[in-house]
Amino acid sequence: MRRDLRNTLVVAQRAFDSVTRSRALIAVAFGYGFAVLGFAWASRGGGYLALSMNLLTPLEVLVPLVAVAVGYRSILDDRLRGELDVFRSYPLAGRSYVLGTFLGRGAALLVIVVVPLVLATGTVLLFRVERISVLATHATADSPIVYLRMVVLTAVFALVALAVIVGISSFTASSRGGLALAVVTVLALVVGLDLGVVAGLATDVVPADALDVLLAGSPLSAYRGLVFELAVGSVAPRVVSGGIDPVAAFGSLTLWTVGSLSIAAYTVFR
Repeated sequence: MRRDLRNTLVVAQRAFDSVTRSRALIAVAFGYGFAVLGFAWASRGGGYLALSMNLLTPLEVLVPLVAVAVGYRSILDDRLRGELDVFRSYPLAGRSYVLGTFLGRGAALLVIVVVPLVLATGTVLLFRVERISVLATHATADSPIVYLRMVVLTAVFALVALAVIVGISSFTASSRGGLALAVVTVLALVVGLDLGVVAGLATDVVPADALDVLLAGSPLSAYRGLVFELAVGSVAPRVVSGGIDPVAAFGSLTLWTVGSLSIAAYTVFR
């Protein structure tokens, strides 16, 4: 157990160092930060609730893309350089290698995703001029807790997306194939699963009373719904509803994460 933990931490440090040394990923981080701060600047003058709502839609697209940039070569590069063959000869379990890779890259991803969101609060602190009229009667409508919950859920969503990408990286054999498969997966997560539910409703294949559970099956819908239910809905329950079952949403995010990493651990050294 101690050896597995030590190996996991060593691999995690190696993965983190790999991200911080990559100029391409540093450029992605600055591009993401610039985009987030730009959207935050566009919503200046509002409060934390307005900032949360204005950033939610861009984050639904930007976070999976950043996760792809951070994770799609995470295991693939080791395979292309022949390092997986070397690791296979060491007393290194596949689960330790995959978990360490995920933790190291996940730490870097959290820094990339969360730091600009923290900096974006400056647009509220420096430029807020009025409360949101439709929610002005609620004493806690503009609490920073609303925004904090959104940031925490965004961090969770980023890690789930990274787990999926790491899982894909574990069985791809070329850079082009890995990137193509990662992009297709992101499109499926961002658009495909939601469109499938909508199509099911339109054709009466999906019953309306099961909609909240089915939407939770999509990581993106689970993230969006949790933001509405637990962040925005906590101060405006009559105005905004996430339309999902929070328990099912958290369960879905957990299954996507554990399932993806389990697949990676099973296939990485085969």
